Amino acid sequence: MASKKKEKTLPIGKNKLGYTTSNVYKAPLKKVWEAATQSKHLRKHFTDGGKGECGPDLTPVTWHWKEWGDWTFQPIKYVKEKEIVFLGPDWDNKYLITIKFEFLRKDGKTIFRIHEHGYKKEHLDRAFAMCEGWTEFHTGIKAYIKWGGDLRKI
Repeated sequence: MASKKKEKTLPIGKNKLGYTTSNVYKAPLKKVWEAATQSKHLRKHFTDGGKGECGPDLTPVTWHWKEWGDWTFQPIKYVKEKEIVFLGPDWDNKYLITIKFEFLRKDGKTIFRIHEHGYKKEHLDRAFAMCEGWTEFHTGIKAYIKWGGDLRKI
């Protein structure tokens, strides 16, 4: 009888270090949601490929970048056009970070926030680097929605 290989599970720490990035879009919520969550759009401004789709079935989503390889995120909450909460590995793949995409409409504009927390105090530099990356993600979405362009190619 073949034995099943036990999958590696990462501990979800009680680390408190986190941050929020945010941007305001003069675009319909649906358009911002799709640009931020659907692989057919993400490939045009953010990733180099991937597997899976964000959806109510909460199946894992893998995003691929030529520079950084594959990063797999496990959705734990999905509310269409409102929020997605993911668990994803830290840089060393030793513990999990919580990432929340939050979308709302206010005064005719779409606000898209990304909250990330769970870093250890000694990983403040990593949290800042990821904050920079998510900020670039926001800016890339803005350019993609407005002009259909990919800032990574400029």
